[in-house]
Amino acid sequence: IETKNIIVEKVKNSKIDQVDFENLAFGSVFTDHMLVCTYKNDAWETPTIVPYQPITLDPSSKIFHYGQSIFEGMKAYKDKNDDVFLFRPLENFKRLNTSAERMCIPKLPQEYFMDGLTTLLNLDKKFIPTKDGSSLYIRPFMFASGNGFHASPAN
Repeated sequence: IETKNIIVEKVKNSKIDQVDFENLAFGSVFTDHMLVCTYKNDAWETPTIVPYQPITLDPSSKIFHYGQSIFEGMKAYKDKNDDVFLFRPLENFKRLNTSAERMCIPKLPQEYFMDGLTTLLNLDKKFIPTKDGSSLYIRPFMFASGNGFHASPAN
């Protein structure tokens, strides 16, 4: 499946039926999918939405030795009509790229961020709580996964 140049691999069995929306502890429940975008050969590859899974890294990855990692945080809300809203996602995108530049990590294209976020939220819409005062917390992050014990820009 391709949506807005985003490749989507759906889970075989959703875990949405296991979520107790009346007893959600912050950071304890995760959606079915995650957005992944790899920077390789001086370019961002096509973003991919895959089933939520562990990330495997080489022990010599720069994230561990030089701390080349950044994150943002935002919330998704649903209204009574089941429409999804985000609070100032472009500001989150700008901050993420400002941090990327400071950390010598390649900046992400805006369309990858916004299209990826929109596609992911549409796919995992059922995970956004409807209870007053509740939301789905989203944590975009980037890190240097290149190997080596030398301080250099992420590639």
